Amino acid sequence: MRNLTPDESSIGYYGWIVVWMCFMAGFIGFGFVYSYGVFFKPLSSEFGWNRSVIAGAFSIYAILHNLLAFFAGRAVDKIGPRPVFAVAGISLGLSMVVMSRLTSIWGLYLFFGVLFSIGLACIYSPVMATVSRWFYVKRGLAAGLAAMGISAGTLVFSPLSAWLIAHFGWRQSYVILGVIAWIVFIPIVIFVREPPLSITNPSADGSMSERHDGFSFREAVKTQNFWAFALSLTFLDIALFAIMMHIVMLASDRGISIIAAGSLVGIIGGFSLFGKLGAGYMSDKLGRKKIYICAGIFQLLVLVWLFFAVKAWMLCLFAVLFGLAYGSWSGVMGAFPADYFGYKATGEILGFIVILCGIGVAIGPFLGGLIYDVTGSYDNMIVMCVAATGCGIVFASFLKPVALIK
Repeated sequence: MRNLTPDESSIGYYGWIVVWMCFMAGFIGFGFVYSYGVFFKPLSSEFGWNRSVIAGAFSIYAILHNLLAFFAGRAVDKIGPRPVFAVAGISLGLSMVVMSRLTSIWGLYLFFGVLFSIGLACIYSPVMATVSRWFYVKRGLAAGLAAMGISAGTLVFSPLSAWLIAHFGWRQSYVILGVIAWIVFIPIVIFVREPPLSITNPSADGSMSERHDGFSFREAVKTQNFWAFALSLTFLDIALFAIMMHIVMLASDRGISIIAAGSLVGIIGGFSLFGKLGAGYMSDKLGRKKIYICAGIFQLLVLVWLFFAVKAWMLCLFAVLFGLAYGSWSGVMGAFPADYFGYKATGEILGFIVILCGIGVAIGPFLGGLIYDVTGSYDNMIVMCVAATGCGIVFASFLKPVALIK
């Protein structure tokens, strides 16, 4: 086992400040994403829009976010994280404030579908690229901690938004969220920065050697590791988002009250926090690939359990275990590009992989709904999720070890 570098093992190491700033960026950005559904009812009540029309803005966001993530990751590689996070903070805050002035459906599509997408695209890939560059030995733990911001934001902002709407109305609530984003991103932009060139990494034999730049984006896409990783994540996302979008209706169909069924998504999100932290820590000890594959196998077994989960406690147990499983593989995935391709194009590589994973995000819920419409049951959707998870595990097994980044 490699010895820890003096810097990374120190509480005062500046990289940990960067981690917590990145945590807050994900906390705000993805907290806003998952609170969007809370505004469905007040928007529908005021404007008479049906839910599919309101959901259309979210679909536009999902498409644009995945496409723009590539360019945001590339920008981090070229100009550093500060300008990118500045764009994120300005765009997120502005999108919330102008949402408070909505008068037409086109405004909704422009403000949330486009402007908000720009802001969020400047978070995930830049966050993981920035954190990965600051760490070597503790990269998994650092990436897991940063990724926890996404889960924490999911837990906090949906109920917070509901409370704000109840007390101040939906328009004023959007203004408050926008101001929160601007305030929080001020320290993020100030304290997030690229690691100094003097930072060194332990070499394969435990000695210290200067950091290597690694692969360019064009070089990375020609490797087996790139496509093994990208396809693995895509299939895991098919299973994840099929479950996340349909678990409430699946539980309701099995006789669970809609209130209890609705809590399952929150349970999954809450326990994913523990998965991300634990897997990140363990991946530094046992190896990233090993933890990633074990998490995939665990997810597969939990999905099999879903076949038999017909009572409330069984579905609750599923939500707990599924959250741990998905949190574990998603918590370490952000560290893979730096592990396998070095520092030269970390953001660009991760950004392109996010585009590919967007295919899985889109396919999973659609196929899950289609399968239910054709068969009248979610059982075959679960089969699909098991098969997709299995494919993700198989593709991950093709990841080859990298002795030294070029």
